[in-house]
Amino acid sequence: MEMADATLHYDEYGDGDEIVLSSAMAFDPNAYPACLAAPPTGYHVYTIQARGYGRSSHPDEPPAQGWLDQWADDVCAFADRLGADRFIYTGISHGGGIGWHIAARRPERLKALISVVGTPHDRAGGTASSAGRRRMIENRRSPEVIAEQFRIMYGHTDDPARRAAREEQIARRVEQYLAQPERETLINQGKPFPDARTDDELAEVLRGIRVPVLILAAMRDGVISPESALRAARSVPGAKAVLFEDEGHFIGTESPERLVREVRVFVDELNGVAEPLAATGASTGASTGAGA
Repeated sequence: MEMADATLHYDEYGDGDEIVLSSAMAFDPNAYPACLAAPPTGYHVYTIQARGYGRSSHPDEPPAQGWLDQWADDVCAFADRLGADRFIYTGISHGGGIGWHIAARRPERLKALISVVGTPHDRAGGTASSAGRRRMIENRRSPEVIAEQFRIMYGHTDDPARRAAREEQIARRVEQYLAQPERETLINQGKPFPDARTDDELAEVLRGIRVPVLILAAMRDGVISPESALRAARSVPGAKAVLFEDEGHFIGTESPERLVREVRVFVDELNGVAEPLAATGASTGASTGAGA
């Protein structure tokens, strides 16, 4: 799609009434969020390749306003071209950071934010870069270090079959990473909300978010800590959080169906069409007692 100063590559899935936008450096077409277009959700999904990557425009210099703000503006401009005044935004990892910046800067555009392993990082180590991103950049031509970093991102598992499948996935990811152009591997978006220098300052920023937020977090994630997810869940007014103890940073490709189930419940609740719980004698009695 041609924008005012850039071209953004995108893929479109489904044709439902619910418009869902997502942006990131790249997407797996068989994983989340593309699978939100299939039943039982059946949403109209657009995955946008972020400026600087792949078939989207590559600026000569990093954006003066910072990558995350630029990418957030790009998503809103993309929605303008669609004629979508409001939309659901969902993002994984750095794509989640884009959504948090939309929520803070352009809340009127969001029907909801669904953050998948993408809550703003802890402030330890400064805000110019996450430790993992910095390590990937510094060792971008070392397959051993890149593979080790991917293992950290996946997190630990005690399942031998899952461990073997992950090693195959890691081998493919390392090959893809090493094939990226140098200018792409050097992009460092930094941590969301870099002006918040401490965890307390970050919590204060999050308390100012005024859109419905669903946080889907993986407790074995080697990038976004459980503390980061819990900070956002405690700070964002009205937020809902689902924490998967047995998942890591690549839950979007390993277990997309688990994410889709939670998204469906959340969006149905927003739309006022969530299925009511069946009444039981026990719950009726408890209600009567409480009112007596």
